Amino acid sequence: MENLYIAVTIQENEKYYSYVIKANTQENILHKLKIKNIINATVTKTKQRAENLVNLWNLIYKKNNQYLFDETF
Repeated sequence: MENLYIAVTIQENEKYYSYVIKANTQENILHKLKIKNIINATVTKTKQRAENLVNLWNLIYKKNNQYLFDETF
């Protein structure tokens, strides 16, 4: 059984957020991707590659003031 990592992006009210989902080759990928407001899913073979993608995408969303979450706590 091989693991796969999926970099996904969701959109809510013109704001975006990306994160990683772990799956394996025995799972139903469509079931894993039943995520509200999902607009993108990129399958990668390594966790590091998926994390690099979501970090890059989230950085772009932040720079464009399109990041879904407020970073002030």
